[in-house]
Amino acid sequence: MMHSTLHFSLGMVVGTALTYRPLLDAWRRKAALAPHLRRWLIVAYGLGVYAIVPNLLRRAGVPHDLCEAWFMNIFLLSSALNRSIQGSALYGPFVMGILVTAQYAVLLRAIHRSAPPA
Repeated sequence: MMHSTLHFSLGMVVGTALTYRPLLDAWRRKAALAPHLRRWLIVAYGLGVYAIVPNLLRRAGVPHDLCEAWFMNIFLLSSALNRSIQGSALYGPFVMGILVTAQYAVLLRAIHRSAPPA
């Protein structure tokens, strides 16, 4: 079974991939970034939470067989990934750390870009 942090990280990667294009376009046009940054972060973290729903259900007491059933693949291929990747307790926090650091760097750069020249 794959560790929940890797499920969360993969959800964040999918969310980032789905929403980076409008953010990049707004950045290049020098348009307002706040709505795009908000959508980018909400979708990335929202899909991260969505990806760990089977793990949360398991913690809530739902039987393991139900949490690993084929229909749980609607949560970003959760049960398929659990069958193919074992463990990953080291990769999950590493990937999540890189994603959070990258998001923080983009936010800092956006703040720097929007600050009036001194």
